[in-house]
Amino acid sequence: MRPISPIDHFRKTVQTTSRAEELQSFAGQVIGTMCNFVPEELILAAGGVPVRMCAGSAEAEKEAEEIFPRDACPVVKSSLGLSMRGDGLWKRLDMLVVPTACDGKKKLAEILSRTVPVHVMSLPASKTAPGAREMWLHAVRLFQESLEKLTGHRIAKDRLRSAIEALNERARAFRQLFEVRRLRPSVITGEDALYVTNASFVDDPACWTKETLALCEALKAAHREGRFARPADAPRILLTGAPLIYPNFKVARVIESAGAVIAIDELCSGTQRLYTPCVPKEWTMKEMLIAVADKYLLPSTCPCFVESADRVNRLLELVEEFAVDGVVYHNLRMCQLHDVESFTIKAALARRNIPLLVVYSDYSPEDTPQLRTRVQAFLEMIGDRRPAIAAR
Repeated sequence: MRPISPIDHFRKTVQTTSRAEELQSFAGQVIGTMCNFVPEELILAAGGVPVRMCAGSAEAEKEAEEIFPRDACPVVKSSLGLSMRGDGLWKRLDMLVVPTACDGKKKLAEILSRTVPVHVMSLPASKTAPGAREMWLHAVRLFQESLEKLTGHRIAKDRLRSAIEALNERARAFRQLFEVRRLRPSVITGEDALYVTNASFVDDPACWTKETLALCEALKAAHREGRFARPADAPRILLTGAPLIYPNFKVARVIESAGAVIAIDELCSGTQRLYTPCVPKEWTMKEMLIAVADKYLLPSTCPCFVESADRVNRLLELVEEFAVDGVVYHNLRMCQLHDVESFTIKAALARRNIPLLVVYSDYSPEDTPQLRTRVQAFLEMIGDRRPAIAAR
């Protein structure tokens, strides 16, 4: 019998219906979310359970094309397809929350509102425009009112504080994993790291926190004992761009099967999701709501906003912090936001002489050979830079 691995909990959470089965007997409300912008603290404080419903199934994507355009975002189509089937947690939802992060999600909200109560959260176009924070805070307060109406009771100050503290513990655990990923050689693959973050979509926060802390201890022990995820000379890649959502880990698998290691990512399905804690100035209801709103707006590097400088700066920071040899920018076909921003990223990295590969993909496995060829060529190209990298 294979020994239990510290990554097993996360794989089971992602790959099986265990969490959906567990929540069938949950007496409270299950609140689906379609993006990282939805304040999970408010859901927990209202006695509900937050579950992110973004999907990565190619089969479900095809089914959705009966009522959604073929040339549309795979995430949107796959999520719609699973809802049409009633798969997993879709049949358990009491509400779905959809931020206006892109046009596809706006129309998805309209379609899904026919079968499940939908709450739409309006995002400002710019984080730095006058009134942007106030607009978003208003959206957060409207969401609070919607939750209170759904659950039948007001969100109490002490419950909101408890929810903030619980998710701050989750953020601290994730930051420990973030630090462990700095170790060289790497002790965890990028694909396994994606299982960890994808598991947080649906896992109980306290359970996820406990398992992540245990994983960190196991990985640090592996490093001390010389057990590494990849050889010391494996090219170190930063993966960014559009999200990788299970089971669509195709790009990560292609990169690492070619001999590289994804040292770090900058994805909304990865490190963007759990890194930032909520820090109120005071434990009053007003200040807690402001802090919750700011947590989900200000650190976001989503390309839905007018400005992209914060995303560029974050990528450059990660390249240095994780001794990255090259960057792979993943774009889902028909995602104009990420596609347009790839030109800005390309120019910024070129000024620093940082190699970049932009790949376009969807949920189909058919382009895997082409992706493999392009990735292998990219790794061969950055191989000439290894002596200079090793001298850092």
